[in-house]
Amino acid sequence: MKSLKFKQYIKMLMQNVVFPFFYMIGKKNKIESGLVIFADSHHNSIPYSMEDLYEWFKGKNYKVISMVRDCDGGSYASGLIFMLRFMLLYARAEYVFICDTFLPVSSCRKRKETTVVQMWHAAGMLKKFGYDTTRDIPAYYHGEVYRNYSLIITSGEACKRAYVSGMHADRKCVKALGLSRTDRFWKKQYLENCVRQFQELYPEYANKKIVLWAPTFRGNAANPKSFDFGSAERLQKGLGKEWCVLLKLHPHVERYNQKQSCKLPTEQLLPVADVLISDYSSVIFDFLILEKPIVLYAPDLQEYERNNELYIDYYDLPGYVVQEEETLAKFVREVYTSDTKEDIRNFRMKYMEACDGKALERLVHTLGLTDRG
Repeated sequence: MKSLKFKQYIKMLMQNVVFPFFYMIGKKNKIESGLVIFADSHHNSIPYSMEDLYEWFKGKNYKVISMVRDCDGGSYASGLIFMLRFMLLYARAEYVFICDTFLPVSSCRKRKETTVVQMWHAAGMLKKFGYDTTRDIPAYYHGEVYRNYSLIITSGEACKRAYVSGMHADRKCVKALGLSRTDRFWKKQYLENCVRQFQELYPEYANKKIVLWAPTFRGNAANPKSFDFGSAERLQKGLGKEWCVLLKLHPHVERYNQKQSCKLPTEQLLPVADVLISDYSSVIFDFLILEKPIVLYAPDLQEYERNNELYIDYYDLPGYVVQEEETLAKFVREVYTSDTKEDIRNFRMKYMEACDGKALERLVHTLGLTDRG
């Protein structure tokens, strides 16, 4: 706990003093027309939440710079240098795209000519985040974590309130344009490719029903609690040989348990799965597009409800709610044979109506982006 608190104080120093100083240095230069930055401090390559837009810019005569680095890995010094380099570029950028919390963007008042777009990685709204929970931002933290956003993208109109409160955002900049990364789930070729790649990698699972277990993390993102791997093994035993249980951990947990988590990324596993098991993860909302059955395994649901950690009533989700591990296999088999498509479709149309396969097209139009060639 002490080490986490120390890290938070270091973040406050960087955000409130060091980053603004380097931004002022960068402001000595004029805004560079066509300069586009994709920034992230949680990955070493463009996160898939921004992949589609990143590809769109190719060949359109913009100067696109990828500023991505997993700052939780590697040395502290190299991470700091990465962020200081960003601040110098940020001061003269025309567009900046992010998809997660990125403190340098919010460290000082940006130039009005710079458009910052938050392409938040999570669809829908379920588990509280940001300023709505001390789990994300402790009460002693001083500094705006989500300032300077020109546009915050959500998956549906009903989700806006979570971003307004969780990010202390102006409602006018929160727009239900849909998440461009979900466009792929409407493309038959993409779905078929995912199945083919899975079968090539795991030929031993041919002709088996696939249940994908994708839990979110517990505790603090910087120090998540470990997953009980024995529960996945017990589920596999309970389901029998005709089923295959795939475990896909949240990235915060996976970094410490890579051998226990499926190799393929989550977005490629969703088209493969016959049933999804999750808890409070936003992956549930992505899976809605495919209209396949869901089991909600939440043994700690009372704790979440008691602490007011959820935006919506958990029982409104279109899935079987299970709280005891002993009955998990039973409900997986049961939901597989049940007709839940109407409930799934109704829920999706409320929280995911903008994720209709045309989200990237709407985003490009909204920003007024054109081919500069």
